[in-house]
Amino acid sequence: MRRIGFAIPLIWLCVSVGDAAVLYDISLNTAPLIGHSAGPFSLEFQLNDGNGTGDANNTASLTNFVLNGGVALGSPTLTGGAAGDLASGFSLIDSSFFNQIIQGFTPGAALSFLLSLSTNLDSGGTPDEFSFAILDQTGTEIPTLSSFFDVFVQIDIDSANPLVRTFATDTSRTPEGGGEPINIDAPIVTPVSSVPEPMTLTLMLSGFGLLVTRKRFCHFFHRVLARMSSTAGQDGLAFEPSEFCRRRD
Repeated sequence: MRRIGFAIPLIWLCVSVGDAAVLYDISLNTAPLIGHSAGPFSLEFQLNDGNGTGDANNTASLTNFVLNGGVALGSPTLTGGAAGDLASGFSLIDSSFFNQIIQGFTPGAALSFLLSLSTNLDSGGTPDEFSFAILDQTGTEIPTLSSFFDVFVQIDIDSANPLVRTFATDTSRTPEGGGEPINIDAPIVTPVSSVPEPMTLTLMLSGFGLLVTRKRFCHFFHRVLARMSSTAGQDGLAFEPSEFCRRRD
C-alpha cells in the first residue's frame, strides 16, 4: 500500500519573517546654542535611499522630544517621505532619494528624543543612511567633526545592528551664521532594544493562535483523511497525517 503524507504550512519561523527595528535614546547638550548669534537654529533629520530609487524599504520614527526649556518654532518643513510634527513625532520613509525634516527651535539646556530605525538592507552596495544635524540661521549645518556633512549622528543601514557614529562640534570653524565657534560634545546614544516590526508581531500572534487551535484543527483534519483513505483504499492508497498533527507539545 502506497502512503502519502500531507504537509501543512506553518508559521514556526514567524519571528524571522519580519525585520527588526533598532531603538535608540539620543541626547545632546544644546546649552551652548542659547543666545548664540548664529541662531535661530533648526533641527534637521534625513533618511536617504542608498540605491537612489526611493524603494521605501526603511523607516525612521522620531518621538518623545524633550527640549529642556526650549520651544519649537513654527511648522516643520517636510521633504520626500517625511511626515509629522514635534509634538506627535516625526516619521521618515526613504520613498525618495532625499527625505528631510527641518524644525525650527529655540534651544534649551539639552535635547533628547527616541529614534526607531528599521534595518532593511539595500541592494547595490550603498546603504540607506540616517543623519541628524542642527542648522544655523543660514540653513547651514553647525560645523562638526564628521568627515563631510557636519552631522551629529550618522547611521549607515548596512546590517541588522548598524554602527552609530556620533560627532562633536568642530571648534576650529565658525558657523556660517556668525559668532564664535560652538563647543558641544558628541551626543549620547543609548541603545534601548530591538523592536519587531508590525508584520513580525502579526505573524507571531498568528502563530500562537495556530498552536492554540491545533488540537481542534487536527481533529477535523483526521476526519478528512479518514474519508479520503476510505475513498482511495480501492486504489491501494493511504493518507497519513502531517508531522504538524503528530506533534503533542
